Amino acid sequence: MTDDRLVKSANWVRDELLVRLAHRIRDFQQLPFFVGTNPHIEFIYRLYWGAFEKLRKSPAIKDLDDNDHFCKVLHDLLDDGQLVVPRLALGVTECAAHYNGSQELDRFVNRMLRSRISRRVLAEQHLALTDAYEHGWDIMGEGDGYVGIIFVRCSASDLIKRATDLVNRHAKTVYYPTYCKDIDSSTSWQPPAIEVAIHHDVQGRQQTEKLDEIVFAYVPEHLEYILFELLSNAIRFTMAKHTPSNYPPIQLCVSANETDVFFRVSDQGGGIPQDRYPHLWSYQARAPSGDFLNFQQIEKMPTNIQERATQAADLGHVRLGMGLPMSRVYAEYWGGELQVMTLEGYGTDAYVRIPRLGTKAENLGFEQHVNHGMAEDSSPHRYHQSLVPQPIPGMKYPSSGDGWSKSCMVRS
Repeated sequence: MTDDRLVKSANWVRDELLVRLAHRIRDFQQLPFFVGTNPHIEFIYRLYWGAFEKLRKSPAIKDLDDNDHFCKVLHDLLDDGQLVVPRLALGVTECAAHYNGSQELDRFVNRMLRSRISRRVLAEQHLALTDAYEHGWDIMGEGDGYVGIIFVRCSASDLIKRATDLVNRHAKTVYYPTYCKDIDSSTSWQPPAIEVAIHHDVQGRQQTEKLDEIVFAYVPEHLEYILFELLSNAIRFTMAKHTPSNYPPIQLCVSANETDVFFRVSDQGGGIPQDRYPHLWSYQARAPSGDFLNFQQIEKMPTNIQERATQAADLGHVRLGMGLPMSRVYAEYWGGELQVMTLEGYGTDAYVRIPRLGTKAENLGFEQHVNHGMAEDSSPHRYHQSLVPQPIPGMKYPSSGDGWSKSCMVRS
């Protein structure tokens, strides 16, 4: 890394964030009137417009002092971004009934969540690169294994240990008072055991890896978020179905080949009811039943797994309802997937696949071009960073601001 490269990175991130915010602003402007004027949806729209204006008015970065100022702007935007998910969930709850079976609201929410993650990754990556450069961590290639926020030596066993430690503490502070009220407090109690098995493809194993270890490149916080959600769900349902003296263990199996890493979390917590299973990933179908109303109790949704666990402990036995859908968005962002299979009356298996090599382009899903009458174009374009420029219909373009004309080079 050099001064020049860091400055170029800052300008690219600034322009790219402008584009991604502009497309989300366009999405808001094309919502039906009764949705766009919902106070929660309107709050997010104004938040995005404010972020867009803040970036637009920020001058082009020319030196390291300018980069320091830009990093402060990014920190502010990241902090404001924690307000989005609670407001979005409440807005969906209040607007879902007006869509009458259409999946348009689900598509809108998924675009919002994927784009939100993408902007955080861009901002956090530049902040991490700046921090590493200022501290000289990348000199002569001698770093700690991080390239920005991407850790090129992620250890499956280390990440699992951190996630299980957090989940076990969460079970003792939150689930124990709820499901174990009749247990003598003097009795030694432990949550359901989590049995971990790592099965490595020997042909794909690196020479430096142990037989019971899998190393890959990934953003650790993303995978920790997924594992925490899946394991906490497994423990919660297991405790709800079984007596403390008869907890069946949670099975966590990990395997890998040359290109992917696979995780399977299996529990015997009774499974998911068949009337809810078809709507597992639909915000629109779940909203009328009040699944997201508990977001009224929080203002921000932290992205750091430690902060998330702390917030969950503060809330007690209050479920927000967005953990599993958010986990799938995180998994799919880097080209992976999350699938849930259930056997009602017995238990649930959750399968996660993530790319191993860190060479996958970000996946922001499909964008369907929509005109003012909300008619969909028949040829969706995949969000990628190399697509040709296209004007945004109905968008009020700022008349001034350094870099705006160059920033509309990406559809994302």
